[in-house]
Amino acid sequence: MADLQNLVPGLSSASSGQNISTYIRGVGSLATDATADSSIAYNINGVFISRPNGVGPIFFDLARVEVLKGPQGTLYGRNASGGAINLITRRPDGRLSTDMSVDVGNFDLIRVSGAMTVPLGETLSIRAAAQYINHRGYLTDGYNDQDDVAARLTALWAPAADLSVLLVGEFVHAEGLGSAAAFRSRRQAVPADAWTGPSQAPPPQAAILGPDDILTNGFVDTDIYAVSAELNLNLGKATLTFIPAYRNTRPTTLTYQPGFYFLPIETAEQQSYEVRLAHEGTGPNWLIGAYYFREDQTQDYTALARPIQQSHVITRLGTNSYALFGEASVILAKSWRVIGGLRYSHDNKTQDGLTIATLPAPATINNFGRRTDDNISFRVGAEHDLTNRHMLFGTLATGYKAGGFFPSVPFPNNTFKPETITALSLGLRNSFLTNRLQVNLEAFYYRYHNKQERFLGTLPSGGVNLLTTNAAEATLYGLNLDVVSRIGASTLRANIEYLHTRYDAFSYVVANAGPFARLGYSAVATTCALGPFTTLSPVVTTQPVDCSGKPLPHAPRWSGSVSYRREFMLGKGDRIIPSAVMRFASAMFLSPDFISTGRDDGYASFDANVTFAHGPFEISAWMRNITNAVIYTGGFRYPFSFHEPSGDPTLFYADIRPPRTFGLTFKTGF
Repeated sequence: MADLQNLVPGLSSASSGQNISTYIRGVGSLATDATADSSIAYNINGVFISRPNGVGPIFFDLARVEVLKGPQGTLYGRNASGGAINLITRRPDGRLSTDMSVDVGNFDLIRVSGAMTVPLGETLSIRAAAQYINHRGYLTDGYNDQDDVAARLTALWAPAADLSVLLVGEFVHAEGLGSAAAFRSRRQAVPADAWTGPSQAPPPQAAILGPDDILTNGFVDTDIYAVSAELNLNLGKATLTFIPAYRNTRPTTLTYQPGFYFLPIETAEQQSYEVRLAHEGTGPNWLIGAYYFREDQTQDYTALARPIQQSHVITRLGTNSYALFGEASVILAKSWRVIGGLRYSHDNKTQDGLTIATLPAPATINNFGRRTDDNISFRVGAEHDLTNRHMLFGTLATGYKAGGFFPSVPFPNNTFKPETITALSLGLRNSFLTNRLQVNLEAFYYRYHNKQERFLGTLPSGGVNLLTTNAAEATLYGLNLDVVSRIGASTLRANIEYLHTRYDAFSYVVANAGPFARLGYSAVATTCALGPFTTLSPVVTTQPVDCSGKPLPHAPRWSGSVSYRREFMLGKGDRIIPSAVMRFASAMFLSPDFISTGRDDGYASFDANVTFAHGPFEISAWMRNITNAVIYTGGFRYPFSFHEPSGDPTLFYADIRPPRTFGLTFKTGF
């Protein structure tokens, strides 16, 4: 899944333990625990995945991956304020077939993928697919390794031309040391090897509080069980679709990625039911649907940063969501179409449990929370065929993500409001030279309201945790250019995106408790404007923070890729296919703290691949990140790392992409 950002300009992702934070055009959220919902919806075969934990291992035996930018929700599934990533797996097609792929490479990489389709009579066929992947860690102390196994069983029953039923069962098991982050410091030299593991990084200077010892006993232990169905019934003038689904995710992780010991144990059971009625053909095309989603979660974690903080959080969370949606496309004239869609969403969320703090002072906090949110979002647009090879379009859409809670702060101060977004897109799709040259251009303008932003804040107990607030307003705009040229056996592609982002209004108040208040330090390390202290008690002060005017994190101004592929035909049908790609992104902040050590200067990386194909057999030699470019994707400041009241912190742990990797891939099938 991490490689997806190499293919799609404007998309970035970062990991924390088993949790994945995904951003599209700067729209996203820091999804690091059970209380965080993603602004980008992951769907597999039309089923929304509420917890991105363990999504990576299911990226196998796919027919295609769709990345949809901008608000979603008037056509299917759960609403998404920033976009959707749809995984569509390969379906059995009634023919006996097999596929096999084996990868070997440095870092002891072994990846084995296989699938087989077996017809069972004229109306029923099944497809079984599995993948095993193992490699040692990309960091010097063994972290950022992988040891996953995943399997999928798909059955397609079509007893009549007007009826089909698809059943999908899935299993994932992930283990290994798990993810960690690279050491970045303002006052100390970064290790010569950027992939130095956190347990081997230089110890912080004495002026820094902490961190706790970082060891190599981290681990990942995640199991996922999922089952879904899709029924399609042709009623003549419309098709009825029903999609019931169940998914059980159970991740347990010990990670030091925040800079200290963090052990979350989570469970998440989700069920969803979607029904749609759609017409496509003569007259207006239309779709109406209803959606129900329920999720029951538990979260039990320990955070330990001796001798500063020790806390145990036990939380139960519940979500019930209902939606009605619909969209229609009407042909006004031969070359004009107008599109309109509407969605009503109702979300009810609950939170219960306790936070038990031992350090810096004993405290017990009730994690109670209740909230209900309603929203109506829409999509309107128009398309005009200038010719049969040139199409002009415009779309105005709104998106919504429900509010929620975070633990360790008493109600009602532990809640945050829904975020909404208004997105305007204008574009032109062009095909030239009998479809040998495609030039697609899109301009976009987004207006964000109440963006949910997570930051490290101080708790009433004096410890720290990720808190969530609403940034009042943010503006995003940009331009995307996608050019594909096919000349003979060569394909050249350039996909480039420009993105400008700005918080128009983003301010919040932080608490300074325990050692922060006693020493007169600010609990927040940031280059944002800090206001004066307000004393609430001898051990608690508050302070306003104003980040207005800052760019959004995870939003490089420039990003994209340029790729080249050529196919050489040899005798007897053999082929040699070389390809290369250059990917790049400009500077961006890695976290909403806006500190110098949390800012990446950008990168350019290069991949190359050569494939020899003989009939159904292929062998490829590949190398990724040829120049060993250091690519950071996200991270955390160490919360106890400061040396002056408003100073930049000296310690930051950044997510880092793999170094240079290379290997061979063998493929066959019939």
